Amino acid sequence: MSKKEQLSESKIRRNLLFAFILIFFTLSWWSISISIYKKFYQPMETLNSSITLIARASYYISIVVSSIIGSIITKKIKKSSFLSYWMLMGAVSSIIPIFLISTNEWHLFTVSFLLGSVFGIGLPSCLALFAEMTNVDNRGRLSGVVFLASNLVIAIIAVALLNVELALVALVAGVWRVIGLMLFFVLKPEEERKVEADRHFTSSSVFQNRQFIFYFVPWVAFSLIEWVENPIRANLFGEFATFAEVLGVAIGSIGAAVGGIFADKIGRKIIVLYGFISIGIAYAVLSIAPANILVWYFFTLIDAIAFGLIYVIFILTLWGDLSQHSQREKYYAIGTIPFFIAGILELVVRPYVSLIHPESAFSLAAFFLFLAVLPLLYAQETLPEKTIRDRELREYVEKAKRKALGK
Repeated sequence: MSKKEQLSESKIRRNLLFAFILIFFTLSWWSISISIYKKFYQPMETLNSSITLIARASYYISIVVSSIIGSIITKKIKKSSFLSYWMLMGAVSSIIPIFLISTNEWHLFTVSFLLGSVFGIGLPSCLALFAEMTNVDNRGRLSGVVFLASNLVIAIIAVALLNVELALVALVAGVWRVIGLMLFFVLKPEEERKVEADRHFTSSSVFQNRQFIFYFVPWVAFSLIEWVENPIRANLFGEFATFAEVLGVAIGSIGAAVGGIFADKIGRKIIVLYGFISIGIAYAVLSIAPANILVWYFFTLIDAIAFGLIYVIFILTLWGDLSQHSQREKYYAIGTIPFFIAGILELVVRPYVSLIHPESAFSLAAFFLFLAVLPLLYAQETLPEKTIRDRELREYVEKAKRKALGK
């Protein structure tokens, strides 16, 4: 290997490490900030559930609106500088709830807007930089690994902070974001020459990409169905719902890592199709026997695997594949909207779950999931065919070498 190739390999590894750290600390910090928010609104929930519901919905709305704004303003700002200030804002916003001594409506809405908008405004640039630091042939694998690692750390922190006061949780979140910021400075690669942004490319231009539409429509359907059905399943499962959630996170994280590896081997489209079809079957089975405990286990297993496969592709991988350098913030800003909008719909549905028949709800979920597969059939694979063939050839050569050495 030449010196030039060694430098190239070193740069690739450094970029991958940087991309991992960037997303890992972002996802884990967001999870801790949600814990802050929960501890802040829970005392108000018993006093005024309607106000709490509106405040929680405004949290998701703040994320969506600020992410769109963030994807627009970054055109004129150096990305690394913008993300540095974003992380610093995250650290500061984490500890602000400590100084709001009493929990009233105005404080609740202030925290909702603050934590939501601070997270959302830098999210598109964060994900866009992740896409820039990875290649199409390793983006899926790294996405799965960072998803697994983030969930493991999130689970550990969640258990450790379960019965801890708000002030300590806020301090942990602030310190955690500062650690991420320090590593960002240490590992930050040299920023490439800024590509001139297409002045004619707007957020609406994203929807002119047919391939984006073919993937985005099923993603919207999955997000809405999964989050709307979530409170219905929880109401049906009862005490089993907590166990199902823990088991689902564990299996889903492993599924994401495995799915990311295969997404770089056989393509993104087939992984997403498998996820949609499998979860559609799981909902169909659940609608037939909603009271059967074995069916509950079956559904939890399939739903967790599909969740891991689909989320790692749609949140971190796919929009980076479909977009060009100067467009990525807008693709990621729009591509993540369904996830947060679905969170609002879950809040709306939750008070009425006792009025909904599970059999009907699960049957409709299965029907619409199978219907959502149709656009995917027309979508093109975003992993280049040459990449798939080259990987297959390398694997064949490695097997041939091992056999030759074995003989």
